[in-house]
Amino acid sequence: MSEPVIMICASCESERVTREAWAAWDIATQTWVLNELFDYAFCHQCHRRTRLIARPAERP
Repeated sequence: MSEPVIMICASCESERVTREAWAAWDIATQTWVLNELFDYAFCHQCHRRTRLIARPAERP
């Protein structure tokens, strides 16, 4: 098993980041399933587009 990571903003190092994606309806499971993930990332702390950095997550 690989070590867990957390995604952070390259500018302010906030964890409040999101990525643009598409979800598709799965008839069999009756849920939305992530279908496509895009490069666009946004930081809700800086309120601007950002580049994401994967940093090792601390274990509880």
